[in-house]
Amino acid sequence: MSVSGNREFNAGWHTALDLHNLLTVSEIVTRAALERRESRGAHFRDDFPAKDNEFAKFNLVAQKARDGSVQLTRVPITPMRADLKQIIEEMK
Repeated sequence: MSVSGNREFNAGWHTALDLHNLLTVSEIVTRAALERRESRGAHFRDDFPAKDNEFAKFNLVAQKARDGSVQLTRVPITPMRADLKQIIEEMK
């Protein structure tokens, strides 16, 4: 890839420098969205329109392996303390 002009005030230059990272983040977001087979909040899927409480029990953690591939791991969420859960219930 090449960009003409000076580095200063050159959006093309900065995009070229950031392109690898932008593509990596795009791949991670896409893989995580495909892994999550439910609809919740801003994440909506036509093929999985309902909320699935099983997906509320873990976070998806993305890591880049030594070979450059992206690995997704399900990491269990620590249960909420009873006093905090009570506050949330009272606010409903």
